[in-house]
Amino acid sequence: MPFSGELFLGFPVDPVFKNELKKANAHLVAAFIQGEGDQENGDYLCEVMHQGMQFFGKFLGKIAELQQIELLEMHIYSVLKKLVPNFPYEEIPLYVFPIEKSHEPS
Repeated sequence: MPFSGELFLGFPVDPVFKNELKKANAHLVAAFIQGEGDQENGDYLCEVMHQGMQFFGKFLGKIAELQQIELLEMHIYSVLKKLVPNFPYEEIPLYVFPIEKSHEPS
Protein backbone atom coordinates (compact mmCIF):
# COMPACT_ATOMS: atom_id res chain seq x y z
CA MET A 1 0.00 0.00 0.00
CA PRO A 2 1.54 3.39 -0.98
CA PHE A 3 2.24 6.03 1.65
CA SER A 4 -0.56 8.60 1.67
CA GLY A 5 1.01 11.18 3.98
CA GLU A 6 2.44 14.64 3.52
CA LEU A 7 5.55 16.46 4.53
CA PHE A 8 5.33 18.38 7.80
CA LEU A 9 7.56 21.27 8.88
CA GLY A 10 7.50 21.65 12.64
CA PHE A 11 9.04 23.19 15.71
CA PRO A 12 9.98 20.57 18.33
CA VAL A 13 8.27 21.41 21.61
CA ASP A 14 10.68 20.73 24.46
CA PRO A 15 9.90 21.05 28.20
CA VAL A 16 11.42 24.55 28.40
CA PHE A 17 9.27 25.87 25.55
CA LYS A 18 6.19 24.08 26.92
CA ASN A 19 6.72 25.78 30.29
CA GLU A 20 7.05 29.21 28.62
CA LEU A 21 3.95 28.55 26.52
CA LYS A 22 1.96 27.92 29.72
CA LYS A 23 2.70 31.53 30.68
CA ALA A 24 1.26 32.86 27.39
CA ASN A 25 -2.29 34.13 27.00
CA ALA A 26 -4.41 30.98 26.67
CA HIS A 27 -6.74 32.68 24.17
CA LEU A 28 -3.80 33.51 21.88
CA VAL A 29 -2.47 29.97 22.12
CA ALA A 30 -5.90 28.58 21.21
CA ALA A 31 -6.15 31.05 18.32
CA PHE A 32 -2.73 30.27 16.82
CA ILE A 33 -2.30 26.54 17.50
CA GLN A 34 -4.92 24.05 16.42
CA GLY A 35 -5.65 21.60 19.14
CA GLU A 36 -8.01 18.73 19.64
CA GLY A 37 -11.07 18.82 17.39
CA ASP A 38 -10.13 22.04 15.61
CA GLN A 39 -10.76 22.44 11.92
CA GLU A 40 -7.63 22.98 9.81
CA ASN A 41 -7.02 26.69 9.22
CA GLY A 42 -4.45 27.63 6.59
CA ASP A 43 -2.97 30.55 8.55
CA TYR A 44 -2.23 28.90 11.86
CA LEU A 45 -0.17 26.04 13.23
CA CYS A 46 -1.11 22.41 13.71
CA GLU A 47 0.01 20.25 16.59
CA VAL A 48 1.28 16.77 15.72
CA MET A 49 2.99 13.97 17.58
CA HIS A 50 5.79 12.21 15.70
CA GLN A 51 8.04 9.49 17.14
CA GLY A 52 7.09 10.49 20.67
CA MET A 53 7.78 14.20 20.16
CA GLN A 54 5.31 17.09 20.01
CA PHE A 55 5.62 19.57 17.12
CA PHE A 56 3.88 22.83 16.15
CA GLY A 57 4.00 23.48 12.43
CA LYS A 58 2.39 23.17 9.02
CA PHE A 59 1.74 20.49 6.43
CA LEU A 60 3.67 21.10 3.20
CA GLY A 61 1.88 18.69 0.88
CA LYS A 62 3.50 15.73 -0.85
CA ILE A 63 6.20 17.80 -2.59
CA ALA A 64 7.77 21.04 -1.38
CA GLU A 65 10.23 23.43 -2.98
CA LEU A 66 13.02 24.98 -0.93
CA GLN A 67 11.57 28.49 -1.27
CA GLN A 68 8.21 27.26 0.07
CA ILE A 69 9.95 25.63 3.04
CA GLU A 70 11.95 28.79 3.79
CA LEU A 71 8.83 30.99 3.71
CA LEU A 72 6.94 28.58 5.91
CA GLU A 73 9.87 28.47 8.35
CA MET A 74 9.66 32.27 8.75
CA HIS A 75 5.89 32.04 9.23
CA ILE A 76 6.15 29.34 11.91
CA TYR A 77 8.76 31.28 13.88
CA SER A 78 6.69 34.47 13.50
CA VAL A 79 3.59 32.83 14.99
CA LEU A 80 5.57 31.23 17.83
CA LYS A 81 7.26 34.56 18.66
CA LYS A 82 3.81 36.12 19.12
CA LEU A 83 3.12 33.52 21.80
CA VAL A 84 6.55 33.28 23.46
CA PRO A 85 8.56 36.34 22.39
CA ASN A 86 11.71 35.86 24.50
CA PHE A 87 12.67 32.34 23.52
CA PRO A 88 15.99 31.42 21.78
CA TYR A 89 14.37 30.10 18.58
CA GLU A 90 17.64 30.41 16.64
CA GLU A 91 19.02 27.56 18.77
CA ILE A 92 16.26 25.13 17.75
CA PRO A 93 15.93 24.25 14.06
CA LEU A 94 12.68 23.07 12.58
CA TYR A 95 12.21 19.46 11.50
CA VAL A 96 10.76 18.33 8.19
CA PHE A 97 9.39 14.79 8.01
CA PRO A 98 6.72 12.73 6.25
CA ILE A 99 3.61 12.00 8.30
CA GLU A 100 0.05 10.88 7.73
CA LYS A 101 -2.48 13.52 8.65
CA SER A 102 -4.19 10.94 10.86
CA HIS A 103 -1.27 11.40 13.32
CA GLU A 104 -2.67 14.75 14.40
CA PRO A 105 -3.86 14.80 18.02
CA SER A 106 -7.45 13.63 18.30
